[in-house]
Formats: sequence, structure tokens, C-alpha cells
Amino acid sequence: MEDARQRAVLRIGKLRYGPEKKDYFWINDMVPRMIMHPYRHDLEGQDISTFQDQNGKYLFVEFVRTVKEQGAGYVDYMWQWKDDPVKISSKLSYIKGFEPWGWIIGTGMYIDDVHAEVAKFRRKLTFISTAILLIISLLAFYSIRQSILADRERLRIFLEREKLLHSLGESNERFRNLVETTSDWIWETAQEGRFTYLSPQVEALLGYPPHEMIGKTLIDFASPNQAALCSASYSQLLDSGKPFNGFEITCLGKKGQIVVLETNAVPIFADDGQLSGYRGVARDITERKIALEALKKSRDDLHASLEETVGSLSSTVGKRDPYTAGHQQRVDILACAIARELGLDEKQIEGLHIAALLHDIGKITLPSEYLAKPARLSHEELAVVHCHPTVGFEILKTIHFPWPVAEIVHQHHEHLDGSGYPQGLTDKDILLEAKILTVADVVEAMSSHRPYRPSLGMERALGEIRSGRGTRYHAPSVDACLHLVLDKKIRLGGENPNPDFL
Repeated sequence: MEDARQRAVLRIGKLRYGPEKKDYFWINDMVPRMIMHPYRHDLEGQDISTFQDQNGKYLFVEFVRTVKEQGAGYVDYMWQWKDDPVKISSKLSYIKGFEPWGWIIGTGMYIDDVHAEVAKFRRKLTFISTAILLIISLLAFYSIRQSILADRERLRIFLEREKLLHSLGESNERFRNLVETTSDWIWETAQEGRFTYLSPQVEALLGYPPHEMIGKTLIDFASPNQAALCSASYSQLLDSGKPFNGFEITCLGKKGQIVVLETNAVPIFADDGQLSGYRGVARDITERKIALEALKKSRDDLHASLEETVGSLSSTVGKRDPYTAGHQQRVDILACAIARELGLDEKQIEGLHIAALLHDIGKITLPSEYLAKPARLSHEELAVVHCHPTVGFEILKTIHFPWPVAEIVHQHHEHLDGSGYPQGLTDKDILLEAKILTVADVVEAMSSHRPYRPSLGMERALGEIRSGRGTRYHAPSVDACLHLVLDKKIRLGGENPNPDFL
């Protein structure tokens, strides 16, 4: 208990606060006897029941009385200014008893500090009041000046009124001519979507004269399947009270012709702010839709042709080296899974997919005995093998892929620390797709089985990328691969190449 009291005294004695970090706490007991005062060490251990301030107040006796009666409270008295024993100032302190130890702990505020803060606030208030008075004066002057200017403006407006009315009439005429001659169909509807106005162009688009469509809705002219599909969504657009753009619907003309319309509209509000209808424009996009469908089909055909070509190139290596058959496909699966885990967009992932399927295409130039050799390659043979990324680059660089496939293949054996091959690139010079491909290639190769040696095992493969995380291998790709494999979100199997080819 004595040790606890000593530690409490030491800690409380070091506490400071205030702008100068000189305001403090003190401790006395109920005798009263001074236990601790950071600026009056001469009183520590002394009986202070007879201690008086300059006004004759027994302040420590008053502390004891307040704590006994109330447990805590405020006492005002005269005391030295913080750590200056010469300067005496009025002070208001808050004291509180700690009954278990019979202590009274207190701290206080100097009245001069309060007066200084009040004076500071008074000066600020005076400045603000002066500023407000000045602003009011300026506003009054501005108001008088604006009244004079407003009278002049009213006179000018009155004189120009006839001119504006004439211009408005001309504008209405121009707008009417524009509406009636434009190739787009302009319309207005009530809130529920029934047409209240249609420009003459509707007859050229659908074959119906405007008066036959008044009171009907756009859905009434849709093809049967479109009416079922679009009715609910069109109603939601009308009920939203917001502008809408690009609403497409397939309609049937009066003679049964198919017309695809693109509709844009803005809401119309009454004077009370309630939605009263819509005003919009419809455009015939039938030819554009036909062209887009043809373009999509052409793109899909080209993509399918590309996949077939890449698949054929990829199978070339497998035919020369049946022991590694399926390696490129398994690397592709793992690499693309890592890329998705990292949040790459589908366009990047598609490029990585192509590069993964072709990453060992350079091995088609290697001697067959190297590929099938059951022992480790010699230094000279290994040097030849290390050329296969460059050979792959040379094969692919003339093919105009929409992705950097050749560069990814060229870099798939590079390491972040420059220890890879064939160029010895470092982190900043290696493509992200190549970093991902490197991790997938290492894991698949080490975890797969070969006839002349068993698989090194998934644990050893994962241990390899863990040990090189952030130094040889891209850390986020390593983390994503570990997550995919350990959480069994992807499974690898099949054979892998000779370790000399890694």
C-alpha cells in the first residue's frame, strides 16, 4: 500500500496542463498535512492547519471542511503564481477527497487568467460588432443604390417588352418549324404515359398519323415480346419523375414493319411542383442495331478464330514434348485465377490467358533430346534452354495481338531482384501479367509429376514462392496463389517439366 501511495504521488506530481504547461495538482491529507506540492516542497510533510493566505484565510482547513461536508467543491484564496513564489494572485481551486487513503487532491485556476480570457473575448466581440455595423451600413447603401438601379431597369424592361414579345413569337415559329421538319419524332405525354402531342415525323417512322396515336402509350405500339419485356421498366421510368436516356424498344409499324426506337425524355412539372408528364424525342436506330449485331457477330467469329489459332500453337509444344502436355493449360487456369483474385479487368485477363497458353512456344526450337532428358542438363544445354522465352518473343512479336502477349512471354522467367532470365529485368521493368505468369508457372511445374521423377509436391511448390515473396516473386500474386490453393478454390494436377526448364 505504501508503494502504491508513493507511485501515485510521483505520477500526480508530474502532471501539468495549461498554455504554459505549469498548472498542476497537489495532495494534502485530512489533518491537514501537505503530502505533495510540485512548487512548494518546503510544505511537504508539514502540518498546514495554521497556514494562512494574505487575507488571513486558513485555506487548507477550508479544503478539509469542504471535503468532509460535500466530498468535493470549490474554494477561492490567494496563492503564489504557479512556480513564481514572489507573485501572489487570486485563485479558485477544485478539491476532491479520496476516502480510501484520506487524501485531498486539488487543482486550480488563477482569476487573472479568467480575466485575461474575458478581456480577449470582449475585444473579439467589439471587433465583430464593429464589423457587423460596417456591413449593415454597406448593405443599407447598397440597398438604396439598387433601388435606384431597379427603377431604371424597370423602365428599360418596359421599353423592351414589345421587342421581346415579338422575338418570342418568332422563336415559337422557328421551334414549330424545327419540330415539324426534324427527322426525329418529338412527343409529349401525360403522367401515365398517354400521348398528348406527336410531331408529324411519327407517320414517317411508324406509318400512323399523329391523331391516331393520341391517348395511347408507346407500349401500345411495341412488338408483343417487347411489350411484355418493357412495360414494367417503362412504367418505372415514367413514375420516377427523372430524365431518362437511351430507352430502346422494338415497335411494329402500321404495315407490320419492325422499327427499333431510342427514346430520351425529360419530366414536365406543374406550377405546384407535381409531375404532369414527359416531353421527349424518339429516333429510329434500326439500321444501327443491325450494324451492331453484324459487328458483334464478326467480333465473336474473330475471337473464336483467335482461340483456335492459339490452341493450335499451344498444342505444338505438347506434341513435341508429351511429358509436358497440359502444362500450359494448367498454368493458364492458375494464372487467370490469380489475376481475378487481384481484381484485374477482363481485358487484361484475356491477354494473360493468351500469353499463358503460349508462354512455352519457344521450346519448339529446342532439341527433342533436351526435352526428354531424364537427368539434369549440362551448362551448355541449360544455356540453350534459357533462350526459349526470347525465341517465343521472336515468334509472337509480329502477330498483332490487342495485348502485349509477346512481351509477357519474353518476361515470364524474370524475377523481381533481377536474378531471372533472359534479360535480367527487375521489378519496375516487368509487366504485371508476366509477374502473375511467373508465380503460376513455378507452382504448376514443381507440383506436377514426371515419369523420371515424382512430383516435388504442392507443399514444396508453395514453399518456393513463399521464400521468394517480394524478392523474386510478386508478393500480391504469391498471396493470391496461396489463398486459392490452400482454400481449395483451385486444384492442380498432371505432369510438369524438368526443373532445369524453370
